[in-house]
Amino acid sequence: MKQRPDGRWPKTIVINGEPVHFYSRAKTEKAAERDIARQMIEYRDRLERGELFKIVAESWEREYLKRVPYHNYKKCGAKAFERAVESLGDYPIKEIAAKDIDVLLQKLIAQQYGKAAVATQKSIINMIFKYAVLNGYCDTNPVDVIRLPNNLKKKKRELPTTEEMREVSMHSDGFDLFPFFLLYTGMRPSEALAVKDTNIDFKNSCIRPTHHVIHDGNTPIYESVLKTDAAQREIILLDRLKSVLPKKFKGFLFSMNGDGKEPLTRKAYVKRWEKYCKTYGLSITPYQLRHGYATMLFEAGI
Repeated sequence: MKQRPDGRWPKTIVINGEPVHFYSRAKTEKAAERDIARQMIEYRDRLERGELFKIVAESWEREYLKRVPYHNYKKCGAKAFERAVESLGDYPIKEIAAKDIDVLLQKLIAQQYGKAAVATQKSIINMIFKYAVLNGYCDTNPVDVIRLPNNLKKKKRELPTTEEMREVSMHSDGFDLFPFFLLYTGMRPSEALAVKDTNIDFKNSCIRPTHHVIHDGNTPIYESVLKTDAAQREIILLDRLKSVLPKKFKGFLFSMNGDGKEPLTRKAYVKRWEKYCKTYGLSITPYQLRHGYATMLFEAGI
């Protein structure tokens, strides 16, 4: 071996048809030979055992974020990814068995995580293993044999009471229009925050959602995607709502300064909702009004 100007001893070995470079900073050539021999043994051992889960997981994440907006991933999957890497990261991926993954899921269940959180955790690990199989890191996906218990805790959304829906239906000025709008459209809050004049067809009495607004911290992100394929729909613009909507407005229906230019920040949205509830003595969430709308449709025989 010939020592480089930077003091390192280099050695290149062909393994599986590919050149692999090893370096040592040992003081003598003999010591460098021993050090590189040790590195080669460790390298061959890693090849035999396979890539670590965390390396494969990070590779999957980079590919996944090319297809999915980061803000959506941060909201729904990033925590599950972190837990998976923390729990399984230092193990070779092809040595991980279903029981190892089940230990993590059972830990979440014991900590009283709800059905959605546990299902998301399983889904993230499942996607990582599918990626691993397709890219030759392992031969099988151990998640395939895992089944979640049927009795997992599910967060229940209470319906607004008849009195609460009546109170919401009585107010439509200023920010009061937002809960009124939710009650008479059944839209998700994120969809309603993204409604612009171009989404409302007064002539044909319908609303066509095309975007949603999610928040990265306090910052509103206006995205040209909806939560599901079924969210691409045409909503009847009921006369009760049509009569209180501004007939001429540009931009966002619900905006920071009422000028239609910027959607509400998270802080402004939360603050205005809390003030609204305090003013009318309500204890409802925006999503409850979506269920209130469904209840009204059911009661109307629709």
